Amino acid sequence: MNILNTPVMITPGFFSNLLTLWAGMSWLSGKKHPERGLLGRTIAGAFSVFALVFADVGHAFAHSFSARFAGAPIDQIQLSSGMPRTIYFNNRVPPSTHILRALGGPLFSALGLGTSLLLRAITPHKSMAREVAGWSCTGHALILTGSLAPLPIVDGGSLLKWSLVENGRTTAEADQIVTQVGVLTGVAACSAGAVFAARRRWLSAAGLLAAGFVAIGAALGKIR
Repeated sequence: MNILNTPVMITPGFFSNLLTLWAGMSWLSGKKHPERGLLGRTIAGAFSVFALVFADVGHAFAHSFSARFAGAPIDQIQLSSGMPRTIYFNNRVPPSTHILRALGGPLFSALGLGTSLLLRAITPHKSMAREVAGWSCTGHALILTGSLAPLPIVDGGSLLKWSLVENGRTTAEADQIVTQVGVLTGVAACSAGAVFAARRRWLSAAGLLAAGFVAIGAALGKIR
């Protein structure tokens, strides 16, 4: 399957996640707007899922544009039960090319966040359009923040690594620095989570602790 001249591999897990997310978003819509009937909740859930998936998948496809601009196109995009992955078979390219490849996604997410905030501001209060715009803001904001984390598996780690190499570090030295910064980021998130737990703000604590452990695992190469 090709989309925008980029080969795309989609696994069944991607579609099962869509259905699960649709059910969850429809339930949340009904919880927030109990006046809506089943059809209204289902429609709102569908549009919300589209906004979230567009933020997620669009981020990956944005890399295809920046990679082509850099002269080293993406070889494949994988959509599965996890986050979308961009696959490059040719990684023997200059540091500046790696940097350009990595910039497409964050730029898309930043533009998407700004646009979603504007749409949310001009849509009527308690309307379905405002609800969908709010989820779009959430999706773009989370993906932008996550993609810029200094971890090997996301754009932030690639940008940090190849910026270091471009400024004279060896590849091995740059990898070591990215690992160290990633671990410190994870420890900081876990520490913040512990503070929230001490204040009994359990949801924030759980989110930060989970993010911290994932960051440490990714930095150490346990999560790929």
